[in-house]
Amino acid sequence: MSEPSVRQDPQQWDNLLPEQVIDTLIYEIYNPVSLLGSQLKRLTDDDDPISEDDYEAIFEQMHQAVRQLSRTVVHLKRYREGQKQR
Repeated sequence: MSEPSVRQDPQQWDNLLPEQVIDTLIYEIYNPVSLLGSQLKRLTDDDDPISEDDYEAIFEQMHQAVRQLSRTVVHLKRYREGQKQR
């Protein structure tokens, strides 16, 4: 997995227009979702045996992707709550 790029500060979400939030969401979820899909395919592909070390690396990458998605959901939830208070 490539190194995660610098993610948007959650406080900056408050200043975004709805269209910008959608653009940010696309940016934030694209890499983790893509990684999860490719790693799941690798785990379920019968053609290429995977070593124990590969399994550990795959699961670590998948765990990092899930953590990133979780952070994005938290940012979106905070953004939405802030919008409701306006």
